[in-house]
Amino acid sequence: MKRISLAAVALSVVAAPALAADLPQEAEQIVYEEAVVYETYDWNGAYVGANIGWGFLGANGKQNATGALDKNTDGVNVGVFGGYNFMVTPNVVLGAEADISYNDFTNKQGTTKLESDWNGTLRARAGYAMDRTMVYGTGGVAFANFKAHDNGFKDSTTAFGYTLGAGLEHAVTDRVLARVEYNYQDFGKQSFDLGANTSKIALDDHIVRAGVAVKF
Repeated sequence: MKRISLAAVALSVVAAPALAADLPQEAEQIVYEEAVVYETYDWNGAYVGANIGWGFLGANGKQNATGALDKNTDGVNVGVFGGYNFMVTPNVVLGAEADISYNDFTNKQGTTKLESDWNGTLRARAGYAMDRTMVYGTGGVAFANFKAHDNGFKDSTTAFGYTLGAGLEHAVTDRVLARVEYNYQDFGKQSFDLGANTSKIALDDHIVRAGVAVKF
């Protein structure tokens, strides 16, 4: 009897692992981590805003009788702007923009005085966006009014030229944009008929301004 019992114990020890292998096993749980989706700021859409800054008017003139108006001046520049952005890629943004501004430019030398009280531009923009911040270059057409006075005579013109510039823009919120910008505007040589004197003046502007816009 003892031999039979020992044999049974030995058989159960050998068979136990095999029987355990046949029992149902709890399924191994595989945990998948959710993919992290990173969304960049959406620059697409129209916007309107206002800016304020300082302008520098350069005048380099020749006058056939009383001398040249060859003097620079500066003054405040305040205006509004609007445009549209289109994202070509998550980093490349193209767009178009227009602006109109009030200038406080008065340039006087001797008896000759030159004034400009408004200017505007129509420009294309190309930017590189780093999520909510974008650096951009801009260029297009510039136009401005100029009025000249000398000894009771006066003449005025609306001058057209070109503009080039660059800026930095940041999306403060999804709808509010803030920027700083520099524009150079070149109007070439403009002629003013001032009685016996004809003034020919090469005119250009340097404008530095900051602005805030709302995007739609």
